[in-house]
Amino acid sequence: MTEPRPARGVGGGRSLKTAAEALSALRILGASPEGITPEALAAELGKSTATARYLLNTLCQEGYAVRDKQSGTVRLHESPPWGEAWGDPAPRDDLTRYELPERLSDAVTELYWRTRQRTYLARWEDDDATVIVDARGHQGLARIPDLTERIPLASAHALAVTKALVASSGARADRLREQRDLTSFTGTTITSTPAIELELARVRRRGYAVDREEYAEGFCCIGAPIFDPEGRVAASIAISTPARRFETHGDELTGAVRDVATTATRSWLEADTDLPPPRPADPVPGGH
Repeated sequence: MTEPRPARGVGGGRSLKTAAEALSALRILGASPEGITPEALAAELGKSTATARYLLNTLCQEGYAVRDKQSGTVRLHESPPWGEAWGDPAPRDDLTRYELPERLSDAVTELYWRTRQRTYLARWEDDDATVIVDARGHQGLARIPDLTERIPLASAHALAVTKALVASSGARADRLREQRDLTSFTGTTITSTPAIELELARVRRRGYAVDREEYAEGFCCIGAPIFDPEGRVAASIAISTPARRFETHGDELTGAVRDVATTATRSWLEADTDLPPPRPADPVPGGH
């Protein structure tokens, strides 16, 4: 039996954990115009409520966010501390049909080796369909029943690999909401317009998509977007896994999908712009 290769890290250099958490909190606030509580932020970040409260306090003190004294929720300030504006919070409708670089196949392979679950890479077609352009899986690994390489927009509400794309396209999200009588593939399929809007907002806020037996009973999927060097969503990468494994290893699998998507995005940017490898961080005084 072939053993999985050791997982690679997300990037080539060190990162400041606290800064990364603050940036994640800022992104979540940007996707929550109604505001968010420390408890809700803690759940999104997978951190303690105390840590979430410190993050929100810092963002408020530095002028990035404001707190509603009555409700206790925190939302983004109307403009960042440097003035001007945050820009359009709605996702840009700039998804097009991409010829994806061959290096993204490495990401599919990497995700397969990290999870040992069936892995997919997908992009848009010009007619709003999603096309699975690459996949990995070993013999005997269960397949999602009736899943084809070409997934029409009318089925995009039920799969993580398509939700990760739809959430980044305002026009396609609108067309999905305009679909009448969306198919309820299972008892957990999301079909109502309000529920779809909440689901897509959740995908944008978290940076990944999940379907819990929404397309086929017994299967769950996790997907995340991959961005091109101009910052546009170009593809999505996803895994499908038996529902029982999702129950016991969901956090671990989600982390792997997000890590590989981030690595693929960064590698694409570095290859396209010929960026030099990151310089090792200076040692922290007193550190080990």
